[in-house]
Order: sequence, then structure tokens, then C-alpha cells
Amino acid sequence: MKKALINLQKKIQPYLCGLTPILKHSKQIFIDKKEIIIKVSVPLVIIVLGYAACSHSQRIITKNIQSIFSISDAIRAYYADKPNYWGLDTDYVIKQNIAPAQIIKQNALILDGNIQIFIGSGFDADTVLPMAESYDIVVHHLNKAQCMSYAEKDLSDEQRISLLSLSIINGSGVYIFEWGGRYSLPIQKYATKKLCADKDNTLIWSLK
Repeated sequence: MKKALINLQKKIQPYLCGLTPILKHSKQIFIDKKEIIIKVSVPLVIIVLGYAACSHSQRIITKNIQSIFSISDAIRAYYADKPNYWGLDTDYVIKQNIAPAQIIKQNALILDGNIQIFIGSGFDADTVLPMAESYDIVVHHLNKAQCMSYAEKDLSDEQRISLLSLSIINGSGVYIFEWGGRYSLPIQKYATKKLCADKDNTLIWSLK
């Protein structure tokens, strides 16, 4: 029996040897295809994840812009029977429950994405003085992408009517977008690309 097995092994050995290069080639093809799949898939995954992150960021910005103008509407309604905005500031908005309860967190006004807003007059959102017929909503510490997206966001006709100006302030200067001004409202896409700095941008919506 043992002798018969040895004879059989000798007979099929050439065929087995012939299969070895084929198997090696098949394995190499599989490895090559795997490498191609990986090389193609990785950039696609990066693109998909980048698009998802960008889309999520844009949804937050859209919602926050709506919140800013909703607060503006609430302020205007609260002061409708008053001669001006005297005394308006962030603390007053919170104490008088003018802002929606869901954005009042730890005695501050916090929008989605942990964006804090301040209400008052000027860069520091000081208390609005007597006779003032406008006020500001201020956001600090925006990066370039945020600065551009917030500033260039499309506004409804109603929102445009209440907006007097939008200012971009950073280390390189102060840029005020006004109706019919040098920097004109409404802000066109990419109009702020050279104005927004890489970091520490402040946006000020001046409203009536």
C-alpha cells in the first residue's frame, strides 16, 4: 500500500508543480486588486466624510442664522411700544426672557455648535444708550470658513429689511457691508474670501 502511494505521488507531482505558478499568479492578482480597491476607496471615503462634515456644518450655520433673526424679531416685538432700544444688552435679553429658552445656557446665549452670541452695541456688545434706534448681535472667534459661511448666507426678504449692516472685524481690518456701500449688501458668494482671516474673526449684525 505504501509503495502504491509513493508511485501515485510521483505520477501527480509534475501536475502539482505546474499548478504552483498559477496559484501564485492568482494570489498576486488578488493582492493587486486589493491594493487598487484600497487606493480607490480611501479617497472616496475621505470625500464622503468631508462632504458629510461640510453639510453638517452648513446645516448648523443655516439654523443659527435663523436663530439670530428670530431673536431680532423677538427684540423688535418687545421694544415695539418703546421709543428706542435704550438699556438693551445680553443680560437684559436673558433676564426678560426675550430669547428662546433653548438657547439660554448658563446665563449666556449659545447657539448650535457652541456659538455664543452677544447683544448690545458695538464690538463689546455694550448696553445700548438712549436714543439708539438700532442694536448689534455679535459673534466672536470664528475661523475663516465660519466667517465666510455666516457672512455670505442667503437671507430672506424679511431678514434683509431688518439688517442695516454686517461688519467683519479681524487683525487685518474692519470691513462693513452696507446697502449701497463700498462693500455692498447683500453679500455675494466669495466676496468675503479675502476679508475673513484664518482665525479670530468677529461678525456684527447691525439691526433695526
